[in-house]
Amino acid sequence: MTTREKAHAVLDHLPEDRVSAALAALEAVDGRDTSIEAILARHGEQRLDPKEFDQHFGSLPTDDEG
Repeated sequence: MTTREKAHAVLDHLPEDRVSAALAALEAVDGRDTSIEAILARHGEQRLDPKEFDQHFGSLPTDDEG
């Protein structure tokens, strides 16, 4: 099954009131770079380095995985 076929299958199963929202979302990303770097650049933001992250958020709790 191709990606296009999968997309059609998803749209076919959406309630009618959700189809226009799904199509709008697809159009919003059509031809746009959706990488993290591109999204940050479009909003005038940049990634925090680890030191800046710690300054803003401190130590985050871990779940002892990884």
